[in-house]
Order: sequence, then structure tokens, then C-alpha cells
Amino acid sequence: MIMRRSVLSFLALIAFVALGTGCVTNGRRVLLKEYGASVPVTSSNSLNGVIICLKGFDSVSNLVALELKTKPEEIDGFKYRDFTREQDKQWDKEWRALEKQKGSVREIGNMRNGFGMVMSHVYALNDPAAWLAEGLKYDLEAQGAKVVDATQAAVADVSLEGTLQLLRVDMYMTVNAAIAVDLAVQPKARAARQRRIHTRGATGAMLASQGEYLHALRDARQKFSILATHEIVEALKPQTAAK
Repeated sequence: MIMRRSVLSFLALIAFVALGTGCVTNGRRVLLKEYGASVPVTSSNSLNGVIICLKGFDSVSNLVALELKTKPEEIDGFKYRDFTREQDKQWDKEWRALEKQKGSVREIGNMRNGFGMVMSHVYALNDPAAWLAEGLKYDLEAQGAKVVDATQAAVADVSLEGTLQLLRVDMYMTVNAAIAVDLAVQPKARAARQRRIHTRGATGAMLASQGEYLHALRDARQKFSILATHEIVEALKPQTAAK
């Protein structure tokens, strides 16, 4: 019985390596998309009625090169929010349409075989920085804020912009994603708050599908939204008078 189990385990490993090697050589192309808010609404409604100018995000030319020494920030009680069934169908429809166009793509990660060797890469079908801003806009509006663009910065209570320094996803046994953004939050007539937000996301690697890579990336993006919202709330708090 023990020998039979060992043989079966060995065969399963061989199958995993063989399948893993075959399925990763073509790479994966992922549509980065949001269809609504994906983080919980806070009970305090601290952003209710606040006008936020979301100027958007720039990004570095190579989104996978940065090696961070700091650990990603964790959020107590965080729960990943998946697409609804309708959103998932819409994403699949849009992904298939973009995939057929064979347009420009951007490298955002690696695919590996059963030995951990990089066999191919993961690519974004659209702009990762625009996706980051899109998701944050939905999440801020869910908190009661009015989000405007740079043309209305003068009427905003606070402005927000940043640079996407890292957006990387890697598959080996699990799918792991990392996002790092240098964020600047500028309250009206006050000094800007600047900090780097570094988050991670993960999911199991069952099929190495596009959806699994998107899951890990959205996991990290949702955490980024929560932390960016916290920075805005802190920036809007009245300054303590100097003693």
C-alpha cells in the first residue's frame, strides 16, 4: 500500500511537471478591469461629501524590476471580494475581444514550470496604472466621496496622484502578486502626505489561468485601495495646533 501511494505520488508529480511545462510556454494575457466598488464601506462615512481630485497614476517603464526589501502591508480582517457572476461574464467577454485584437501588451510577471523555471511571461492587455485609478475611483465613491479629474482640482478638498513602481505577478505552486505605489495626497492649502504603499495578493495555482492571475492582482489592488483611502482620511483631519 505504501509503495502504491509512493508510485501514485511520483506519477502525479511527473504529470504536474509535464503539464506545467506545456501550459506555460504560450504565456498569459490578463485584462485588468473593475466594474464597481470592491472594498467594504466604512461605518463612519468619513468621506461623505468630500470632493477628491484623482489625478491618476504614472508608472515606471519596467513594472517587474523593483525588488523591495520592506514587507507588504497587511490589513486586519481583510476579505477579498470577487467579481459577481455578471461581472465575471462581462470580464470574460471583454477579455476575449481584446485577446483577438493582438494589440500591445505589457509584461507584468512570470509563468514557471514544475521545477520553478521561468518558461514564459504574464502580460497586461491594458494600462495597469489606469486600472489602479479606476478601482480606486469606484471605492472612493462607495465611501460617499465625489471624485473629479484634474480639470476640477481647484474645487477639490484633496488631490491624489502617484507613481506605480511595481506590479508583478508570479506563478509557482501559488499565484503571488505585488503592487507598490508612491502616493501623494494633497489637502487644500496644506502640505502633501507622501508615502509608499506596498501590498500583496495571492491565490492557488490550479490551472494557471488568466482568472487566477487577475485574482491575485485584484487581491493586492483592493488592499491598496483601503490603505490609500486611509491616507486621504488622515490628510483631511484638522491639524493639531502647535503648543
